[in-house]
Amino acid sequence: MKNTVNADYGAIPGDGLIDRLLSSQRRKLVDAFTVFRQGGSDDTILNVGLMPAQQSHSTNYLEEWSTPQDRLRMTSHDITPPNYPIRPGASQRQRPSDGLRLPFADGEFDWVFCNEVIERVGSFERQYALLKELARVARRGVFVTAANRKHPLEFNTGLPLLHLLPDRWWRRSLKLLGKNALVSEAELNLLDSGTLYKLASLLPGKPKHDVGHKRVFGIKAHFFLMIEKTPASEKSEKKAGSTVPG
Repeated sequence: MKNTVNADYGAIPGDGLIDRLLSSQRRKLVDAFTVFRQGGSDDTILNVGLMPAQQSHSTNYLEEWSTPQDRLRMTSHDITPPNYPIRPGASQRQRPSDGLRLPFADGEFDWVFCNEVIERVGSFERQYALLKELARVARRGVFVTAANRKHPLEFNTGLPLLHLLPDRWWRRSLKLLGKNALVSEAELNLLDSGTLYKLASLLPGKPKHDVGHKRVFGIKAHFFLMIEKTPASEKSEKKAGSTVPG
């Protein structure tokens, strides 16, 4: 299940080193998702992102880098960051989710892709609530990415090393540096591969799962959690095939 690729950050244009690193990593994460799902011609995809509060460019990387055929079968839905204003009169499907409940039916999509969101929804309990929802609406599998909290560079803030300090000191440093929107755990709660494995191990039905990674500067920089689900029709076929006539 793993697909480990180093980031070729020098080949990606951007305004600065962090932009180039992130662009390269995101592209390779999208490629890893494509390999993971081994898409069929009729597969549907739910692309779960984080609603940008103030951004002048698109953050819908999966849609941007997908084929026209995949885009036709893709639905995008945004998770709301803390304190994000909701547009009055928005319908339930237009209203972005707080990460605890997605407005979709069980197994409504073949695949669910969730990039750079899980570390932005709050506590471990809320991270699990999000992952449980992603698994609920997926029929075949879930792909979730997160930056490695142990990498020397913290990709959400663009700051090196400070996040390796004790949590209280790190968050105090963010406040002093004007990163007020990311100071609390509710707004930024970094993960490592062990946390991703633990979250997946708690899911109902104990689905098969694994964690892959991408490297930057030779160090694991981003993880991707892959959860495989067996569709109900396949489960029925396997059960019927294992029945021995009396």
